[in-house]
Amino acid sequence: MRPPEPRPVDRSDRRRWAQLLLGIILFVVAELVMVAVARLGTVATGASFAQGPAGWALLLGAGMGAAVAMGGFLLILGPLGRSPGLALRGAGKLAELALGLVIGAALISLSVGLIALLGGYRVTGFAPSPQLLVPLALGIGAGFIEEILFRGILLRLLDAWLGSWAALAITSLLFGLIHLTNDGASVLTALGLVIEAGVLLGAAYLLTRRLWLAIGVHIAWNTVQAGVFSSTVSGTGEQSGLLVAEMSGPAWLTGGSMGVEGSVVSVLLGLAAGTVLLVIAGRRGHLLPSVRTTQSVAGAGAVDRAEPAARGA
Repeated sequence: MRPPEPRPVDRSDRRRWAQLLLGIILFVVAELVMVAVARLGTVATGASFAQGPAGWALLLGAGMGAAVAMGGFLLILGPLGRSPGLALRGAGKLAELALGLVIGAALISLSVGLIALLGGYRVTGFAPSPQLLVPLALGIGAGFIEEILFRGILLRLLDAWLGSWAALAITSLLFGLIHLTNDGASVLTALGLVIEAGVLLGAAYLLTRRLWLAIGVHIAWNTVQAGVFSSTVSGTGEQSGLLVAEMSGPAWLTGGSMGVEGSVVSVLLGLAAGTVLLVIAGRRGHLLPSVRTTQSVAGAGAVDRAEPAARGA
């Protein structure tokens, strides 16, 4: 029995330059909403925002920022791009989101386990009062807002302009570079995120041609890293999760101030998982040349088919 033909990828959206510009603006607005709500909520309780946002306020801000990003993205895809289903709609959304959560949680847990085996992470007990709202906020905020910009806007548009491989390389590089603004970041840690998260999350989008798998991976990766293993996330500060642990050893093993995601172990695991997803995406026919190249090949094929018919007539 022959395997089913892969479904064609819809890249028929319009006004791509306008989508790109508005997508970048949307990212900035969503981030500002998240920070503003977290700041206002923290100050309203009488606390100082400089000492860190209140957990509930940051979670509320992340939720509102995510809602702004999703709403704006739907407007960009629909009325502007004339392709309302692209990257979001269709059957199986919850299954992809759930699978992404499992993959993200499994990868970061495996990474911490391997770091522990190598002597870089040691559990000393359980936190009597773990702070779980901040890790969840870090997961939701990054999972929605960053994925909408880097995969929903940049990767999707560059895929149409340049093809899948070039789009994956460029967006992975940009994803790593933007994290240079985080505390404790360096060129090496940014390069690690390019190889690790940029490839993994980009591959998750290319595999499904939707955002839900990538969003799930990103949410679980951040939330479990901070909320379970008490690791800082990309230099965002110390976290007090479920486990009380000690990190010891060289920065290449522990991740240093960037947290366990900065470890070489995490980088290699993320790259391996991303490679697997890319192989599956290729088998599904989801790794494509640019739209212009596709149209040229299709046009040449139509001419080749038309010539024998014309000679026969």
